Amino acid sequence: MGLVASMCTEPMRRRRVEKDLDGKVAEALRERARSRQRAFRSVNSITMRLPRFKDGLRDVRDVFDGYDEDSDGTIDAEELRRCLGELQVRLSSEQEADDLHRYCDLDRRSGIQFQEFVVLLCLMYLLFGPDVTRRVSEFESAKLNYVFDELIDAFIFFDTDGDGKMRRRDVTQRMNESHQERTPTNITAQLFKEMDLDRNGKVNLKEFLYSMIRWAGLETEDEGTDEASP
Repeated sequence: MGLVASMCTEPMRRRRVEKDLDGKVAEALRERARSRQRAFRSVNSITMRLPRFKDGLRDVRDVFDGYDEDSDGTIDAEELRRCLGELQVRLSSEQEADDLHRYCDLDRRSGIQFQEFVVLLCLMYLLFGPDVTRRVSEFESAKLNYVFDELIDAFIFFDTDGDGKMRRRDVTQRMNESHQERTPTNITAQLFKEMDLDRNGKVNLKEFLYSMIRWAGLETEDEGTDEASP
C-alpha cells in the first residue's frame, strides 16, 4: 500500500510544486519587465545571440562536475542541497530544496543533468539575484549574468501577456512581426512543439531555457546528441 500511495501522490506533488514555483517565477518576470527596458525587438535578434549563449555557458560544465560528486552525470537531491548551501540560497526547509530539484528535473530521469543545471542556475539568478552567479564563479560571474539576462529577456519578449507563459499565438505573433511574408504555420507549430515539453499548450520559463540551451548547441557538444537548432 505504501508504494501504491507514493505512486499516486507523486503526480499531485509535482503539480503542486509546478504551480507554486511557476507563480514565483511569473511574479519575478513581471517585476523584471516593469523595471527594465525591452531588450529585444525581433526574433532574429535573439537567434543571432545563440553562439554567444553557448560561449557564455560553456564554463558552467566545470561547476556542474564539481557538484556531481559521484560523477554519474546527474545531480541528485542530496547533492543539490549541498550545492544550494554553497551558493547560500536560503530555503525554508529541505522539502523546499527537494521541490526545486523536482521542478528542474524536466526529463523526469530522477536527477538533474547538465542542461537542467543551467536552467536551475538561471532560475536562481532570477529569483535570488546576482550573488548566486558570483558564488558560482567569481571570475565568470559577469559573463553568466549577461547570458542569463539575455535568456530571461528573450522569454519576456515572447510572453506577450506577461503571465509567465508562452502560447503558440505568441510565437506566431513574434515570428511575423519583423517579416514581410508570414512564417509558415507548420514552422511556428514545430517550434512551439519543441518548447512545450509537457504538451500542455503553454511554455514556461524553464521549458524555454531548456530549449534555448539545446538550440545553442550546448547539449550536442556535451552529450553527442543529434539535436539541431531551428
